[in-house]
Amino acid sequence: MQARLRTLILAVLLSVAPVKAEDQASAKLTFASDILPIFKTKCIRCHAGVEPKAGLNLTSPSSLLSGGESGSALRIRAAEFSLLYEKISSDQMPPVGQKLTAEEKGLVRRWINDGAEGVSNAAVVDRSDDITGVEHWAFQSPVRPPVPQLADVRIRNPIDAFVLRRLVRNGLAMAPEADAHTLIRRACIDLTGLPPAPADVRAFVSSQEPQKYEKLIDRLLAQSQYGERWARHWLDVAGYADTAGILSEDRELPLTWRYRDYVIASFNSDKPYDRFLQEQIAGDELTDYWSAYETHDRLPAEVVDGILGTGFLRMAADPSRPDFKTIKNAEAQYYYPTLFDTLQIVSSATMGLTVQCARCHSHKFDPIPQVDYYRMQSVFMAAYRPEKWLPQMERRLLIASKKERDAAEIKNAEVDANLKQINAELTQLKTSSTQQVFDLRLSQLPMEIRDDVRQALTTSAKSRSEVQKYLAGKFEATLRPQGKDLDEALLEIAEYKSRSDELRGKLAAEEKRRWLFDEVRALYDLPGPVETPVLLRGDPLTPGPAVEPGVLSALQTPEPFRWVDPGPDAKTSGRRLAFARWLTQPGHPLTARVMVNRIWMHHFGVGLVSTPDDFGISGATPSHPELLDWLATEFVQSGWSVKHMHRLIMTSSTWRQHSLVSPAARESGVKADPENRLLWRFRTRRMDAEALRDSLLEVAGTLNRTPFKSSMAVARQANGEARVPDSEDQNLRSIYLKVKRLTPESMLEAFDRPNISVNCVQRSVSTVSTQALTLLNSDMMVRLADSFADRVNKAGGQAPAGDAVLIAYSRPATPEELQLLGAFLEEQTGRYLASAGKDEAKMSQAEAEKRALADLCHMLMSSNEFAYLD
Repeated sequence: MQARLRTLILAVLLSVAPVKAEDQASAKLTFASDILPIFKTKCIRCHAGVEPKAGLNLTSPSSLLSGGESGSALRIRAAEFSLLYEKISSDQMPPVGQKLTAEEKGLVRRWINDGAEGVSNAAVVDRSDDITGVEHWAFQSPVRPPVPQLADVRIRNPIDAFVLRRLVRNGLAMAPEADAHTLIRRACIDLTGLPPAPADVRAFVSSQEPQKYEKLIDRLLAQSQYGERWARHWLDVAGYADTAGILSEDRELPLTWRYRDYVIASFNSDKPYDRFLQEQIAGDELTDYWSAYETHDRLPAEVVDGILGTGFLRMAADPSRPDFKTIKNAEAQYYYPTLFDTLQIVSSATMGLTVQCARCHSHKFDPIPQVDYYRMQSVFMAAYRPEKWLPQMERRLLIASKKERDAAEIKNAEVDANLKQINAELTQLKTSSTQQVFDLRLSQLPMEIRDDVRQALTTSAKSRSEVQKYLAGKFEATLRPQGKDLDEALLEIAEYKSRSDELRGKLAAEEKRRWLFDEVRALYDLPGPVETPVLLRGDPLTPGPAVEPGVLSALQTPEPFRWVDPGPDAKTSGRRLAFARWLTQPGHPLTARVMVNRIWMHHFGVGLVSTPDDFGISGATPSHPELLDWLATEFVQSGWSVKHMHRLIMTSSTWRQHSLVSPAARESGVKADPENRLLWRFRTRRMDAEALRDSLLEVAGTLNRTPFKSSMAVARQANGEARVPDSEDQNLRSIYLKVKRLTPESMLEAFDRPNISVNCVQRSVSTVSTQALTLLNSDMMVRLADSFADRVNKAGGQAPAGDAVLIAYSRPATPEELQLLGAFLEEQTGRYLASAGKDEAKMSQAEAEKRALADLCHMLMSSNEFAYLD
């Protein structure tokens, strides 16, 4: 009976044909055959026809994505977050009649999670064909206006002519020119972020040379500190950070600093701004990186610069790791947000537009249809590929050609073989020497037990007798040491030490023969076809129709955007290069305007357009529209020279005004122009965080001006302060400190260095108690005050207080200040001498005077005059 039963079971099993792969694929649920019948049975009453309830027609595949009044009905591959599944699984829908069965709910859930097969993405996209507002001034190419002809001795260049005309029309006049001490300090901090040395101040003030001021500007622009200062401004708009910052671990990005150094070098060399942008957006395509990689013996310098520049497109927070492939819908949670942030950085940094507002729907204020946003996203999609995302630590290039890499593989294979042989010799040496240790130590045991101990230790633990277990427990640790004990025991063997040292020396020598190449955190296109869908309501899980690469249709450029698909075999698509060339054409409405406005903002505190990230309809109106256009066209005509714009601005009478005016001038100025938008005086402004910290280090005489490769660590201390650890160089310039998204350096954070989320186009300026507390109480300030006092003492001047004022403020102390500060030093010295208790050693006069001077120096560095530019 049992044999017959087994035969029947086997027959049934054999009668079931195996399911082929193509049959499994055909078994995948589809909308038409599996889901639509459920909807027709349970939902057709309300959600069909010309006017379906809540605007949702469940019989139309495209309407499921476009959705109704409550938004998209489903999110592809995310049933748990789909409104459709939420309603039917909770039995909220249908509201009347028969609910969906558990099996039907399961089918809908499985269908959505498998990709919603059969749903059309040809949904209605918010194209907003009526793009009212294209006549807006910022969307038209700048036209060079004639320079106003005014008879005024204060006019040094066209900037002054445009500014004076507005002032005269409003019954105002320029403030007097600032004195020489004020000008040299203002110029040095503006261009280098550092105050001038006392000797430079004296030389500048005493010089009678007519062109001394212009030559000062040229000298400052030629210093390497200029690039370190102005690179920081660009790194803000680029969203520079040394950590990923989305996940709580704040993952380190070890190669980011190479982009920082590229920016510093670009400013120092006065790289034309159009080339600067082209390299950052498409440096690999601009320099034909892949061709150079395949054909050159070494990568040319311009090719290396090109791939370094693309680090700009790697600044958006990207926490991705290889194991993210196991996360469901990782592209929606992690990858698309990086792409969204990248578009925001590109648009705000280069065009001064809030393009990101069109991600979910057409822009509410500017003439930017939603479809234009995704056409622009398509420019970058060939490199990012959310559906085939390359983890951030793997998205890098070696600074090497193919020939170098091939040669390195051969060389390194030889090195590896030699290392393997040497390590084998080391292993053999250690094995034989370990046996010598055993034999040597065994020989030191009493002869009567040697053989028994040897037998016990050579017998497996399971086979040992009780006596052998005892002997092993007593002598094994001594005769067969492990770890550090073995390393020390091996030194007893004279031959081992000399031979192991020789072999380790060979290992080190071999490692030095290895060919290693620097790596770049670059952006480049990935292989394979690419598609860019319009995301309905900006949701990556509700893709709409695909679009081709394009630009903002509202911008009236002399040359249209042109891109030709190079074909499937091309190493790169050329999309980004086409965009970069469209962006940097001489007549582009925004590119030059946005940059000259940013330069102006950093010199005056406020841009000619006070909303540097929004030149659109809701942005601020230019205070001097003709001057803005003249500067933009001048910028292009100068060969896009940033240094040329510095010279123009800083040699103008407008920039050289004093911030102090007569009471009458102030009254009329405040009445006619309370915000000083017409520039009737220079605007007093506080140094930004990096300039303040660097200036403190400079006056203390401790600043390390050496450029620093990599980024200096910043770590949270026991007292909660985030700073450079005591074991590291705390005197490096601030630009070389690691920018951590979740752990910003405390002093810089207190003085408004932005915590980078996406990017920062304009820093806020706050006045809060933590700033005063930082200057008065931080360990850093105490250390710097002591160093400042040492610097003053080493100068050996007759009036230490006067020397300290000159170093700190770049001006001589007034007689009243000398008297007041001298009295302070005398009184404070007396207090220190009297403060020693009976049980303490008496403080010397010299020590008391030094502490008093340190207190004075601390007070000067904590003052408003030190922190503000006049």
